[in-house]
This record gives sequence, structure tokens and C-alpha cells, in this order.
Amino acid sequence: MSILHVNHIQADCRARFISTIDMSDVQNAGPTEKDDMFLSRALAAFSIAAVAKVSDAVAAASVVDQYQDDGIDAFYYDTTEHVAYLVQSKWVKNGTSSVDLGAILKFQQGINHLIEGKIALLGSKMQARSADIQAALDDVHATFVLIIAYTGNQPLAQEVRAPLDQLITDLNEDSNLVSLQALKQKDLWSIVENKAIGTAVDFEVQLKEYGHVKDPYKAYYGQVAVADILAWGKFGDRLYHKNLRSFKGSTDVNTAIISTVKDDADNFFYFNNGITLLCGGLSKKPLGGKSTDSGVFDCKDVSVINGAQTVGSIISAFTAPEAIPSTARVMVKLISLESCPPDFSTQVTRAANTQNRIENRDFAALDPEQTRLRTEMLLSLNKEYVFRSGDQAPDQSNGCTLDEATIALACANSDATHAVNAKQAIGRFYEDTTKPPYTLLFNSALSVIKLWRAIEVLRKVDGFLKEEQKQREGRERGCVVHGNRILLHLVFKALDPAIFLEESTTPDAEYAKIPSLLTDYLIKVSTEIAQKYTPSYVGNIFKNITKCKAIVAAIA
Repeated sequence: MSILHVNHIQADCRARFISTIDMSDVQNAGPTEKDDMFLSRALAAFSIAAVAKVSDAVAAASVVDQYQDDGIDAFYYDTTEHVAYLVQSKWVKNGTSSVDLGAILKFQQGINHLIEGKIALLGSKMQARSADIQAALDDVHATFVLIIAYTGNQPLAQEVRAPLDQLITDLNEDSNLVSLQALKQKDLWSIVENKAIGTAVDFEVQLKEYGHVKDPYKAYYGQVAVADILAWGKFGDRLYHKNLRSFKGSTDVNTAIISTVKDDADNFFYFNNGITLLCGGLSKKPLGGKSTDSGVFDCKDVSVINGAQTVGSIISAFTAPEAIPSTARVMVKLISLESCPPDFSTQVTRAANTQNRIENRDFAALDPEQTRLRTEMLLSLNKEYVFRSGDQAPDQSNGCTLDEATIALACANSDATHAVNAKQAIGRFYEDTTKPPYTLLFNSALSVIKLWRAIEVLRKVDGFLKEEQKQREGRERGCVVHGNRILLHLVFKALDPAIFLEESTTPDAEYAKIPSLLTDYLIKVSTEIAQKYTPSYVGNIFKNITKCKAIVAAIA
């Protein structure tokens, strides 16, 4: 069946990308060579569309394959999901062979050049995407997905995969920065098959303790056993065909969902926002009669339009062979489209995915200390202090915001742990406003003088580093971008603490030291990293509390 499957994949690639793949650089190639290159590039676009869940037009535009391309055939950076996708594709005509070691080593080299910010060593098509590459490298939350796509039916040989496995091990030393997806013939053909089958998803849902809404449109709501949701997994991404996005995989939120459903099953119903299903057809089966204790509903043409991450996390958590069954339940809402206006499904999908959500940060607004700081800032300094979400941030000369205050105070703390969290996970400070680390920063002892001057130091450091970014490349630029909070922490340690404690103290002389301090610290931090932490990805180093503390101890 190999050749048949390859032909199916080929037909799909031609139909989708024949007029959108850039072939301008191979006009002088012979017909056979040119067609082979088209299919390889189309396969790269096919892979981006499938894995990144983007349109064919976006996927086609991501193709960067060319002669001397450093092994990277497609590059796409999803700024919303903070994921960069890098593809190497190989069209295998006979459908039997795999990817050779030389191609993998070239891909590995290209990845290293990209991660190290050596954009000039990449192909010209990749260089044209330097803004997106730099945005990914500058993003503290960015992760990288490496995709090997080929139409052969053999798995990657161990000696071929070994260099990539080692690269991933090295880059993931401090966090899960890089992952690998190998799409061989079977995987590619499954994508084509699922597309050909269509998007319709039909199944039954058993609702416990359910309710019914009759007007203006029919809907039911109730509890569904988590164990019942596992059966939905067989539909794959077709389950989310009307949603704005599919299951996003391993994210902080999804990890938390999995943890709760596994470890706190009794409370999962209360802690989770639930799932909304749109149904082209919806009817209750006679089983159970008029009792609302339990009902079975026949759902046709189903799509999860809200709660995709909950569904995906449940399926991910309990499909592993060693998984222990869960007794958890989740709230599920079934909405029938049978008597709805034509655009209702679009309206409800958009509304369900764009309603404002309460974040941990919003709970800080309930803390009386925040109200006190706002009042004292206004009365003592004639400055605005904005700590509620939705309120307009003041001009820098007129005040500051809660997030600015959190970052400044965290970096001013003697423990570098808080500077690391201020960079990569500021939300941790707001998880519980009744205990540390929040109360280490915001408490009755915090004066508005200390707060405002910490803000001024933050802004002076950020202003200096912003200019430094323009002058530096590669790992040095990475130190400026990703190390900004550790550098701020070092500056706070070097300044006279009296300027933060006494209102009568004039801070200008201390502020004047900041440029020279930063110049010195940048050299020392870069040297320390080069000597002790090569070949680690610079961004990951500044996520590692142990390494950051060691750097601070060696310098300060």
C-alpha cells in the first residue's frame, strides 16, 4: 500500500499548494527535479498546516526551502501560542526509505544556528524572516517544535535520530524548550484520510442531573463522567472543527487541568469551567423517562467550541496504559443548532472564546494594601497607581501599574528566585495574595517612596538595555533580552539601599551609576555563561533558578 498512500498524499499536496509554493528560485531546474522540489516543499507546508493548525496560505508562506538552506525547509512562529515550528521534509517517491543522517545533521546545524541567533548563517529565505526568528528568540515563553516529515514508511533509524535526541536533551536541560515530531508515511496519510472522511462527529452523551433550556434555542446541561469523554478521543482534531483552535497540548494551564482531574477528582467539577458542544442535531433518548437524574442524548455533527483544553487534557491524562480511571465529573452544555439562525454557530463560538476571564492578577485588587498604595501614591507623590485590570495605565511620568511594581519589587528582593519568576512567571506572585511570595513584596511595611524609586530604577535599566539590544547579536543579545531581570537584580544589590528607605535622600547620584554598572554586569554575565553553560540556550539559563543564583553569587 506504500505507493498508493504516497499517491494520496501527493494528490492532496498538489491540490492544496500547487499555486502557492514559491518556486521562483528553481526556474532553471529540469521538470523532474523541479517537481521533486515542489513536492518536498509542499510536504513541508502540509506538515505546518497539520501540526500548527494554520491555513494552507499561511503554511505555504512558511516554506523556506532552497539551495544552501541550512536544513530548515519551513519555519512558522505562532505568536499567540508562543510556539516556533521548524520542518525538514523529504519526498520519498518509492514510499519505503527514510531520512538519511546527512540531512538530519544539516537540520541540526540549522537549529543550532537559529537558537544561537546566528541568523546570518541561515539561508536567505530564513534571513527574510529574521523579525519572526528574533521575536521567537526574545520570547521568554517560546517553545520550539522540530518536525521531520517524509513519505517513507520506515521509522527514523536510531543512528539518524540520535543527533536530534542529543540536541533536544542539551536544549531541554533547564526546561521543556524543544520537542520532536516525526511524521512518516502512515501519519501523513492519516491526516489526508481524516480530511477526506469529513468533519462530522456523532456520539452519545450521558448527562447526570441535567437541565433543559427550551427558548429561544434548545440546549441541555449537566454533569458528564470524565471516563465517558475518553471515547471522544478517536475523533482527533475533528472534534474541534468549529472551534477557534484545537487542543494546545502541554501548556501550564493544561498541566494544571491534568493535575486536578487526576489528584482532586471530587473537586474537578467545581474547579473547571466546563465544556460546550455545538450539535447539528440533538435529541434525548427515551432511556430514563422524564427523570432528570440521568439522560442519554444523541448528538450529531458535534464540535467542542469551548473547553477544548479540558477535553484534550482529559484524553491525554487517561489514555496512557498505566492511567488509573477517574471518578471526576465535568459540566457539559449541549447546544442544538437545529432552529438557530445561520450565523449563530459563529457568534456563539466567538463569544464563548472571547469572554473576559478572571486571572490570578485580578485577585490582587481585593488586597487592602493595593488600595493603600494607590491612595498614598496620589497624596504623597501626586502619582497614579493602577492595580485593577481594565483601568488605563498612566503615562510613565504620572504613575505606574501593578505589574511594573511587582517586577521592580521582585528584582529588588535579596533572593534572585523572585527576579527569575518576575521574568518568566509573574503570575506566581498573584496565586495567593495572603502568603509569600506576594506578601514579601506587598505588605504594610512597603512605602510609596520605596515603590516609586524601585520603579524608577526598573525603567532606567530597561531603557539602557533596550538600546543595548540594538547593538548586540546572538548569545550576547540573548543575555540582554532574557537576562534583563537578573541584571536589574544585580543593579539593585549594588545601589545604596538608603535611597529606597529615606524620603529625604536624593537618588540621582545612585541612578547615575546604573549605565556603568550594567555595562560591567553584561560583560560578567556573558563571560560566566560562556564559561559554564555552553551550549545551553540562553533563554533557558535565565529560567533556571539554581543557575541564576550561581551567576549572581559569582558576580555580586
